[in-house]
Amino acid sequence: MRRIVFILCLLWGACVAAYAQDGFKITGKLGGNLGGKLVLEGNGAEGAVSLSETVMIDGDFEFTGKVDGMILAYILTEERQPVATLMLENLEYLLVAGENGIEVQGGGDSQKVLNEFEAVNRRITREKMLVEQQMKAAYAQQNQMQLQALQQQFSRVMQEAGEKQAELLKTYKDSPVSAFIVASGMGQMDYVSLQTVFDGLGEPARNSLFGQMIVQCLAAMKDVEIGAIAPNFKGSMVNNDTLSLYGVKAKLKLVDFWASWCAPCRQEMPNVCKVYKKYHDKGLEIIGVSLDSKVPDWQQAMVVEKMKWLNILDVRQQIATRYFVRGIPHTLLLDENNHIIAKNLRGKALEKKIAELLGDK
Repeated sequence: MRRIVFILCLLWGACVAAYAQDGFKITGKLGGNLGGKLVLEGNGAEGAVSLSETVMIDGDFEFTGKVDGMILAYILTEERQPVATLMLENLEYLLVAGENGIEVQGGGDSQKVLNEFEAVNRRITREKMLVEQQMKAAYAQQNQMQLQALQQQFSRVMQEAGEKQAELLKTYKDSPVSAFIVASGMGQMDYVSLQTVFDGLGEPARNSLFGQMIVQCLAAMKDVEIGAIAPNFKGSMVNNDTLSLYGVKAKLKLVDFWASWCAPCRQEMPNVCKVYKKYHDKGLEIIGVSLDSKVPDWQQAMVVEKMKWLNILDVRQQIATRYFVRGIPHTLLLDENNHIIAKNLRGKALEKKIAELLGDK
């Protein structure tokens, strides 16, 4: 009888253990008097989806549930402030307040890899905050030597962090976490740099959801590289007429992304006026794409800067996003068939290139 009871106990224990691994459990022990609603949000092939909600009381909270395979998940406050990032699997996780922020313990191998990348990011954030505080003090004292030293110090930190991240990407080249890290920062990379990093990933990482996101981004980037045919776009002009890029016929087109609030853009405008006046009759057309959010500001700037060329408004920055505009002014030179000839030329370099293309040497 004792033997039967013992066997039943073993079987029950095995069933409990199996059930415990059937879903995930996330426990938070952050301490203090933190409180409020928290949301666990997953991010998969179908986009963001709410997985669970809970309430944090005095820094303690718990999420439970089940996922089909590993997914990227975020714990967010009710105001959408990030608390933690997880490579969520049907495992147990513990969140605690560490010296450098919230630490995620437990989980699987992917979470451990993510933790290593997160440690690099936390160091950058910590150093940035420290340098910014010191720079404010140095600026108040007009200590130029100290300001320069702090800038060099932060540059070294960024370089070391970049080297450490590159090392991690090489070490974990097959991990989907590496693809996630690259995908998270690809919006700030150019086509060549992103392609190089992507080529360094292993096949499992390249074939992951995040790897496929990088593939899609590379394809979109290639569409606006030199030699490609610029994607068409449409926008509203001052008179509310619609203008399309392909609808503009000219030997040479200059697409100029700018905004009234952009000081470098305004400084460059006399040069743009000069080339327009000099080469418009020889086949140059300019299409200004303003990122202004207020129509009066856009209209006033065009009057002040004496812009006689075509201009449209890109309030939602959909055109700028499609063209991967990361800063303005941003220019593209197109031929009569909308092939991209050059990018980001300004001043004398812009005038020289236009003169060359229109045969005015």
